[in-house]
Amino acid sequence: MNIDWKTAIEKLLQTETNKVAKINLEKKSIDYTDKIKNHRDEKVITGDEEIVKAFLLQRLVNELDYKPELIEKEKEYPSCRPKTTKPRIDYILRDDKGKAFFFIEAKAPEKFESDKWMIEGQLFALAVQETKGVKYLVYYTTDYQEEKLIDKAIIIDFEKYRAFEDWDKAGRPSLSDELSPGYNQPKKPPLKKGDELHDLRTSINRDDINSLASNLHNVLWGGGGTSDTEIFYSLVNIILAKIQDESEKEDGQEYDFQVYSYGENIESLKRFLNESQNFTKRH
Repeated sequence: MNIDWKTAIEKLLQTETNKVAKINLEKKSIDYTDKIKNHRDEKVITGDEEIVKAFLLQRLVNELDYKPELIEKEKEYPSCRPKTTKPRIDYILRDDKGKAFFFIEAKAPEKFESDKWMIEGQLFALAVQETKGVKYLVYYTTDYQEEKLIDKAIIIDFEKYRAFEDWDKAGRPSLSDELSPGYNQPKKPPLKKGDELHDLRTSINRDDINSLASNLHNVLWGGGGTSDTEIFYSLVNIILAKIQDESEKEDGQEYDFQVYSYGENIESLKRFLNESQNFTKRH
């Protein structure tokens, strides 16, 4: 029987031995362990984001082995405007010295693409107020693919990009799309054909397509310095190179046509797209 992502999360939380979060979709109730530092103890599911946050907590504790005592939820920060609701960050995972390792804003899956404009205010603007520093900013939701709940995240090196403008100018690089265990540096695993966890996605929605189109536009347009003919030529090369790469690979082989991440170093998207012009020539 096929189930939706909300029911999948509810069932997962019910079967966990270490119950750090519980939800009841029928009663619209939610409950969190008292082991975390919870500044706002919600009891009612007011939206899909709350379900994602419940899943995220169990993932941090039960799958990635972080101590719940080092997790802070719904911390408030001073507002620049009088008589307004104070801004909050969904989760902070701290290290033993109190520094924020993951500074996380969670979103409902259907809001992940449309709310990206909030990254500046909800992550960058709040992270600078952390007195002990922040290592990584995380813009997070979960994706339900082939009956599996997986991370869908943008992870930003805040020590490298202290301002949203710097990150934006760099092409909005993300260290990985999934959270890392044991305070390890997030790293995007290379995509391999036939790999159970790290193969190309076979399902994609309109928001994903719009996001991809926007990213391609920003890179190919080059701030207006690229002609329509050059853009069309580059786009055709990208499509042909991708089709050829996927058709030639055997199960277990890494795709050649992908952006690689080497620790903190992410391959330049512009360089990657320029090399795509040579890909079809080499093959």
